[in-house]
Amino acid sequence: MRLNATLAVAALGTAVLASAADAASRRWQCSIAPDSVYTQTTAIQLPLAGTWIGNYDAATNPTGTTTIPGFFGGSGNNAIPFSMVVKPTVGIQDAHPAGDMEVAFDPATGAFSISGFGIDILDGQSGTVGTNITLTYSTFRTTNPSSLFPGVSNVTIPLDNGSLTAATAVQTGAAVGVATPNADATWTFAVGVPVDILVQGSAFGQPFGGTPAPGVMALAGTLAFVDGALVVTAQVSQQDSQPVPAPPPLVNQPFDLPTVLPAGGVARLLINGTFSAGTIATTVSANLRAPGVPVPVPGDLNGDGVVNGLDLGLMLSAWGSNGGPADLNNDGIVNGLDLGIQLSNWSA
Repeated sequence: MRLNATLAVAALGTAVLASAADAASRRWQCSIAPDSVYTQTTAIQLPLAGTWIGNYDAATNPTGTTTIPGFFGGSGNNAIPFSMVVKPTVGIQDAHPAGDMEVAFDPATGAFSISGFGIDILDGQSGTVGTNITLTYSTFRTTNPSSLFPGVSNVTIPLDNGSLTAATAVQTGAAVGVATPNADATWTFAVGVPVDILVQGSAFGQPFGGTPAPGVMALAGTLAFVDGALVVTAQVSQQDSQPVPAPPPLVNQPFDLPTVLPAGGVARLLINGTFSAGTIATTVSANLRAPGVPVPVPGDLNGDGVVNGLDLGLMLSAWGSNGGPADLNNDGIVNGLDLGIQLSNWSA
């Protein structure tokens, strides 16, 4: 036993020299609390210019809509020039998200990092999807239904209401920062978490989403120890605007336009048009609270969150025994293999 203890002390010296820079940090598994709140609005604007024409076809749809330019006269089915801005808007209002993250924090240095961050923003709730268009066209008439469409300039028309059924973000890269101490024994932090964002829902009766897109979730808030547990309180406040590449052109795309005079009908049209590049603007406001529990450290035999000489003493006192807490590899005996595991996690 004395020889084994001597060897263990020698190995201990080697482990101390090889300890990592953040050795004094402790890791906490934090879960987003139910009282957390998340609100987001994402608005897209896509300019579109082209023509529309009634869906009438003498052979295949003789009772379809026809379009005729002007107030009076004319016949047949004629293409009507238009311009519009398509404006889908996705809204999440006061959702209560769920999720987890692992936080490493060293109060002595302020070293701070987040790993394994994942958030289910809706967590079984739903968001809204609405689409408006801002429309400009010259006066035209339709048959089937018989209606007059007086010319308009930049008039907004609501088209569709859909739903958002899923919105998640999963960490994809390192998120490292330094927390600064406050007078009230808390620490302030700010860190950007690179994530893959996935949304799913339906609009115009069709599903959308399902493909992750890269993004960054900016978290800023405080770290505090409450009854010995770490509590992360983070705010998300982001406003971001980015260009959107032009989608593919529309070719004979069905489009239902609400009638104007008289109202209450629907003109069945076919659109041909070309999009220009647009924009997407997102505003996020969230308050997240995530209490944490210590992540077990292999070799921490007294449960104080660090592996040090106290744990080594417990290891040596159990040396050669059959199992127990010091049997870190669960092979039925406390020996050098267990000591190696303990030393590889040495903290101070």
